Amino acid sequence: MGARSGTLTFTRFYTQGALPKDLRRRFLEAARLRVFQPLKPDDDAVEATGWCAMERPFDLTLDAGKMFHDSYVLLGFRVDRYRIPGALLKSQVADEEQRALARSKKTKLSRNEKLEIRERVVVRLRKRVTPTSKAIDLCWHLDSGVVLFFGHSKRLLADFSALFEKSFGLGLLEDNPHAAALRAGLGREHERALNDVEPVSFSNGRKRLGKRAAELGPEPEPAAPEVAGGVEADALARVESTRFLGSEFLLWLWLRAELVDKPISLSELGDVEVWLDNQLTLESDIDPNERVTVRGAAPSGSAEAREAVRAQKFPVRARVAVRSPEHEFAFVLVAPRFALASGAIPAVLAKDTDDSFTERMHLVERLLSTVDRLYGAFLDERLSDVWPLGWEPAIVSWADGDAIPGGVLARLVNGTRQVAGGASGSRNKKARSK
Repeated sequence: MGARSGTLTFTRFYTQGALPKDLRRRFLEAARLRVFQPLKPDDDAVEATGWCAMERPFDLTLDAGKMFHDSYVLLGFRVDRYRIPGALLKSQVADEEQRALARSKKTKLSRNEKLEIRERVVVRLRKRVTPTSKAIDLCWHLDSGVVLFFGHSKRLLADFSALFEKSFGLGLLEDNPHAAALRAGLGREHERALNDVEPVSFSNGRKRLGKRAAELGPEPEPAAPEVAGGVEADALARVESTRFLGSEFLLWLWLRAELVDKPISLSELGDVEVWLDNQLTLESDIDPNERVTVRGAAPSGSAEAREAVRAQKFPVRARVAVRSPEHEFAFVLVAPRFALASGAIPAVLAKDTDDSFTERMHLVERLLSTVDRLYGAFLDERLSDVWPLGWEPAIVSWADGDAIPGGVLARLVNGTRQVAGGASGSRNKKARSK
């Protein structure tokens, strides 16, 4: 699984800052300065990170041919770590302590003596074990500022971001539902709505349907993030407080396929069919430990999934299938982080050449563009009257197992038609005219 082959599992970042004029020379020097340095048994560190050639973790001799491909920077992020089994370390330390007690004729060792023994044992064991080693691909498109890091681990993401920023002097913004909304080219009215957006309201849906408030249980209050003051803190707070939009995006794709059952028009990308396929994870926004995972041929149509939504658990991870006249894609969307996993794209025509990488990256860009356009279509409805007047009562009716009123269903269908030729169409026309 990486940039050149296999399924696609990556986190998308955007660089923050201007590129230098002589970027190839400067970036090559910066990468060489922080190339991976192997661990040594006598080092205090138990872990080391640094750059290597992509797909060749033990190739630490970087040059322009390895690092640059057209407008891409290609690197490997190598991580080595000593892993000494805890039971082995404990038994070896205990043996050393017993020998030290016998030599000194003491009944008890001091704390410093125990620490010294432990350090000696660790160094000795490190000489007998080989550090575990892994390398994660980095693919950075210089023209767009998009950085694809082919991993999801939070710890690896933090270490990678720190090394990237130290090396190249550019900040990294990890993708998220709020950032995706800002780059969707929203109109002023939708931008204002985004600033005030709140999670889906079951109570509003019940009111529209004339239902009693108690029928679906109490609606949880959204948790406010605790951050320090300031402009950056406000931006961070907005990112954290709008992660629910990722879950609602999956919910919209899910119910749109079931209730509207019509292709989504994405302007020049054409009409696409979208559905959730073979795995779905739903989670409570209040207690992440309340989680339901449904698998099967059509997990979104199961009674278990519907009941989870009724209990106000929303999809946080789902496999999404997209079919257009030109391509078919499938991927797992990790909704709160807008990260992709197990992505499948059409097979490239060229094999084992530079052209195959270029073709593969073109398909990846097409996949990401399709995801972004679908999210833009969702936002066109989510930030308009179609949501409170159509989708919220439809969600309540569907979750409660009731027939959706004709007027509500008509709003969904009409709202979808407006997306095809309305706000999204206007936005795409503006983009083409620039």
